[in-house]
Amino acid sequence: MQKSVNPRLKALFTLLESESGSYGPLLKQALAGAIRQNPQEVQQLLEQEFAASVPYAVLQTLEEICWEELATSLAAFAAKINPDLEEGLMLLAKFTSPTTARGDLAAPLDEMAAQLRPALVNAAGYPEIIHILGHFIFEMREFSILPAMNDIKELSFPRFLQKKCGSGLEMACLYVCLGQRFGLEMDIVDMAGRILVHLRDTTYQTSFLIDPLDKGKMISEDMCRAYIRARGLQNEPELFTPLSTRLIVRRFIANMIYVLHKMRDERRLNYLRSYLEIIKN
Repeated sequence: MQKSVNPRLKALFTLLESESGSYGPLLKQALAGAIRQNPQEVQQLLEQEFAASVPYAVLQTLEEICWEELATSLAAFAAKINPDLEEGLMLLAKFTSPTTARGDLAAPLDEMAAQLRPALVNAAGYPEIIHILGHFIFEMREFSILPAMNDIKELSFPRFLQKKCGSGLEMACLYVCLGQRFGLEMDIVDMAGRILVHLRDTTYQTSFLIDPLDKGKMISEDMCRAYIRARGLQNEPELFTPLSTRLIVRRFIANMIYVLHKMRDERRLNYLRSYLEIIKN
């Protein structure tokens, strides 16, 4: 037996289908309040009334409510002294899938970490750890790099974990998220446009670099400097500076903007550009 829904909420959805102009903002405000008060009731009504497809006006309003709520969440995230990478990736995923929760990232990452643990705890050193991670990610789990991004959903980290293919930046984030579960000092660096994972051995003050675009190949700092020289760039220490969590989040947003720019989707682009203003370096 279906549970009856709030008649006022049903009337609100009916108005959203037919009313526009000056009433639009008021209806949107009312729906936003209903979602905050009882999201399950709103979801139930959507499933009962629009089983086949949600009318465009209703869908557009729902999207904009979620994107405005996301702006608030991103502002709170950016205000933290040391924002958490997984939280940032979860928030970004809400742009294409508003119901995304932290568990959509944590659960698959925890499951992978549990499989990795027996091998990593017995690793003889950092080179072996890097080999184990690469073998696990690329051979056992069969993750791969997409040659090009044509759909903004491909930049959703939970979708990346499910589909096992994505950008080099997503692959680097996978390394960092797994490494954090084992207390590894990992971060991401931009080596003159080349995204690398930086692993530090704090005991011996040694650095190791991992190329997520080359199936987790370990490369030395000397090899990186040779790459920089070959590009005709200055061999500066800043090139090894880790990207902050805010910068990583900004890069994801910039990549999303790049994809939508090709589609000329100004409605979504306007929200993404506003997010860049919220997330500062």
